[in-house]
Amino acid sequence: MIGEAGYEQSQDCKVTVKLKKRGKTKIVLNSKMEKMFGDQIKQKAQEELDLLGVKYADVTIDDFSALDFVIQARIRTAVRRARRAEEDV
Repeated sequence: MIGEAGYEQSQDCKVTVKLKKRGKTKIVLNSKMEKMFGDQIKQKAQEELDLLGVKYADVTIDDFSALDFVIQARIRTAVRRARRAEEDV
């Protein structure tokens, strides 16, 4: 199932999480800061997914200069929404 969180505005990010039953976790980052901070953002995203027990997912982060804690909160919310949608099926 799919969960989304966040807004496409300055100092925020939009996160889309698609939970899967198998495969690899794929994190796609769209950010003008990707060259400088891309690896760190992806690492933080993976750490947050690990904390939440997410093993298989496709994650897209559209970053608009969000701080780490904002990205982490958006990932948490998107995962929660995806899990809730999964339960509703």
